[in-house]
Amino acid sequence: MLPFLLVLLAVTAMGAGTVVALDGSDDPMAACEETIDVRIAAAEEMAPVLGEATRDLESDSADVGGACIDYEVEIAASNQFLKAQAAAEPEEVPDLWVPDFSVWTSRTALSGLPLATLSKSVASSPVVVVSPQGKQPASWREVGMNTVAYLDPLSSSASTSALLSAFGEAARTGATRAELGAMMVPLAQRYGAQPDKPATPADVAKAAGKGTFGVMTEQQLVSLQDSGKAKGLGAAVPKSGTMVLDYPLTALSQDESVKETGRILAKYLSGKRGLDLLAVHGFRDPEAAPLASGEGLGSAELKPLSPPTPDQVTAAMRQWEVLTVPSKSLAVVDVSGSMDFTDKGRKRISIAISAAKGALELFPDNAELGLWAFSIGLGGGNQDYLSLLPVRPLGGTTSGGVSHRESLMGVLRELPSMTAGGTGLYDTTLAAVRSLRADYDEEAVNTVILLTDGRNEDPRSISLKELLSKLERERDPGKPLEIIAIGMGPQADAKALERIADVTGGKSYVARDPSDIAKVFIDAMLQR
Repeated sequence: MLPFLLVLLAVTAMGAGTVVALDGSDDPMAACEETIDVRIAAAEEMAPVLGEATRDLESDSADVGGACIDYEVEIAASNQFLKAQAAAEPEEVPDLWVPDFSVWTSRTALSGLPLATLSKSVASSPVVVVSPQGKQPASWREVGMNTVAYLDPLSSSASTSALLSAFGEAARTGATRAELGAMMVPLAQRYGAQPDKPATPADVAKAAGKGTFGVMTEQQLVSLQDSGKAKGLGAAVPKSGTMVLDYPLTALSQDESVKETGRILAKYLSGKRGLDLLAVHGFRDPEAAPLASGEGLGSAELKPLSPPTPDQVTAAMRQWEVLTVPSKSLAVVDVSGSMDFTDKGRKRISIAISAAKGALELFPDNAELGLWAFSIGLGGGNQDYLSLLPVRPLGGTTSGGVSHRESLMGVLRELPSMTAGGTGLYDTTLAAVRSLRADYDEEAVNTVILLTDGRNEDPRSISLKELLSKLERERDPGKPLEIIAIGMGPQADAKALERIADVTGGKSYVARDPSDIAKVFIDAMLQR
């Protein structure tokens, strides 16, 4: 098995034609005095097309300078190709590459790997939304806010494009960063929580058939419909537009004769035989003209969104990978007397509760969350904190059948009755970190979420210097545990919160206008 993550496809029937040669043998290469062996790595859905095309070329005795061409087609995951090549030996690198999206060739070129574009596009296919009614959503953000089935964006270009389209359409929809974050965080968390994630486009179609949205390319849908695996499903693109996969043909070999074999293949695919072959397999031509068969989107208007830059793709995929990891958090909420102060007609504690309830909606049932409240002496004696609910999965239930999520909602409503006293910030912070570390989950992102409107007022507590020293000394790089410190209102000690968060590798935020707390929390999740 080649170590560069190519999933090989046995394509003897696809990539090597069988015709009667002049010498009477069944080998089309038998009459050739010289042969150019060419390996083509291709996106999975394009591999059958290339297999048939290269078989035709071999049957037609295509040659370069009198040398016959012997093509071999292999399936390669487009968005993991760059990583694969970094680990490959020179002789293992394929000669030609046809990924599904040009953004992957751009990333490869930026990495320094030799790459020559022989055709900017040999085919195309728009990313579509499928559903039983073929409903047209207003935007990709709307799609993401609903129940939606899709393949992992880390392995599917269609899903990658759909995710990035939600950001690319912002200029048309006017969606803010906070609104996009409110879509992406729960979308990623829900995906990460799925026990049986869709593994194939057929899985996506099956899920969509139950009434949800599904994301795939038009070509994938047409292929599924032709095989009877997407009955009753219709396709649509959001009113804001969509991205179009463009299937470039590139050369990784520096050999000019090999490049010429790629040009011959590109010419074939752009001719009538090639375009007919692509259409049979559900692909549009490079200009994305509607399919002559009327399948897929039919004659519906297509508003292409600009493809992302390689840097945008890299950043989005890193963020997605982190956001899909389950969360284990301990929320620590300030209930000192100043939380009764009013800002813009609302008490700070009420604003904090609203933000906390909104935050609960971001997490799936497998996320674990606990709740503490703190003010000086709240826990009795010198203890400034009180555990209200332990860290448990939100979907877990008590003996009475009440979910942990519902229990948290109930306790949050009780916080206004607890506001009194001063702010016992430093002792509480240290205790919260130690408590969560004692129950550390290596499969999750472990976080203490600290929300306060003031500064430490407990004269009997440790100092800020002592707190930072203990946090630094007890920090375990192998078990990262970060503090997200959120200060609300003008009295929040921004400098202390920043230092506390920094020493754990976390982030600090200060919302001078407490009504911005919800936006701050979403941003904190996006930056984790």
